[in-house]
Amino acid sequence: MKTFQTSAAWCLGILFISVSLITTGSSEVVGPADPVVALTGDDIILPCSLKPSVSAEDMIVEWTRLNPKAEKVHLYLDSRDSFVDQFPSYRGRTSMFNEELKNGNVSLKLTNVTLSDAGRYRCFIQTLKKETTVQLLVGAVSQPVISIDGTKGWGVVLKCESGGWFPEPQMEWLDSSGTILPADGPPERHRDSEGLYTVRRHVTVNRTGNNRFTCRVNQLEINHLKETEIHVPDEVFPKSQVGLIVGLLIAVAVVVLAASAGVFMWRKHTEEKKCRKQLEKQKIQSTELLEDVNKRKAPSSFVQNLTEQLMAAKKQIEMLSKDKDDVTREKDGLQGQLNDVTREKDGLQGLLNDVTREKDDLQKQTGQLEKLKKDKEKLRNEKDKVIRERDEHIQNLTGEMEKLRNEKDEHIQNLTGEMEKLRNEKDKVIRERDEHIQNLTGEMEKLRNEKDEHIQNLTGEMEKLRNEKDKVIRERESDGMEDMEMGGVF
Repeated sequence: MKTFQTSAAWCLGILFISVSLITTGSSEVVGPADPVVALTGDDIILPCSLKPSVSAEDMIVEWTRLNPKAEKVHLYLDSRDSFVDQFPSYRGRTSMFNEELKNGNVSLKLTNVTLSDAGRYRCFIQTLKKETTVQLLVGAVSQPVISIDGTKGWGVVLKCESGGWFPEPQMEWLDSSGTILPADGPPERHRDSEGLYTVRRHVTVNRTGNNRFTCRVNQLEINHLKETEIHVPDEVFPKSQVGLIVGLLIAVAVVVLAASAGVFMWRKHTEEKKCRKQLEKQKIQSTELLEDVNKRKAPSSFVQNLTEQLMAAKKQIEMLSKDKDDVTREKDGLQGQLNDVTREKDGLQGLLNDVTREKDDLQKQTGQLEKLKKDKEKLRNEKDKVIRERDEHIQNLTGEMEKLRNEKDEHIQNLTGEMEKLRNEKDKVIRERDEHIQNLTGEMEKLRNEKDEHIQNLTGEMEKLRNEKDKVIRERESDGMEDMEMGGVF
């Protein structure tokens, strides 16, 4: 019965191993169809798994970065993580999900991603001689900053700036309805020593219903977008000078009209004066002629001629009087026009006062803009100071990180040596254990043989005793029969 159970167990074990080998041999290494996108500083997972799912606990899994050159990223060997020959930039940043290996999950976790980590990674199962690749895209983003950069015409110039981007982004301006605004030229681009892009773009905006404008920075490759909105107060926009121009034009027109009226009146007055002098002169001449007639007693022909002259002079006087009345009427009309001009002048004076007030407001706004420019310059200086301090701090941190990295590498190297030493000691213990097991197996075999021999001897002795027992019993039976026969005789 025991032999049957042992045989059945061996058969089941062989069957299980055969099924496992068949299943493992048919599994494929599967990765993601799309690239994995990450931002600098993120912790990401590079997916890789076996389909159909089989345990990868006893397999050899190797992660390698293929471009621009092959770099060993992570190795799973002898049922544990191995960091031998790992590329230095990945030290302390890679790990696998050991509790998921039994389900065929051999994905790699990469922490604190940097721009230099971008590339194509290979997930290679050495046990199966199968692999897949994963594409990693790494980007960097930042929030855009909007500032007022002065005025232009009737509008305000806005500046949008955003640094620390990778890959190179696109920048555009929008109004409150989402319509793209025409910018003041193409965007300005700059790339620093770390490979990050800074983008800057200006736009001139006019006053709208809500004076809200948005700067949008977009990176399509990593599918990231950042926006910043600004509200420009009405006071910042330049005041319209249309009223001033109209007022000046009206003032010029009034001056021209007044000058024309003055010249016309002066000419009319001159003509009127001239006519008055002529009338006075003709009256004097008429008087002199009458006196001369009376003195000389001129003949009738002379009197008739003189009378005709007087009649002509009278008609001329009447015409001059009529012209005088026309001039008087024209004078009254010009006086009315002058009154209208005076009223228009008063209205223009009011417009001029309004223009003066607008001018004062413009001067006040100019002062505010100058103050804003000074504040902006102060902020720029403070920003440059902060950037310099940040760069110095980053440089110091870089030095400290490099020092820590060297210490870490040295510590890892020491740990690797100690682990290698422990591994050798472990191998030695395993060999001694195997030898001890082998010795024990020999001794057990010897004891088993001795036991079998002892059992065989005991079996022989028992057989011998059984034969002797049977012999004794037969002898006793024989003696009993003889005693019975003897008793019958007696």
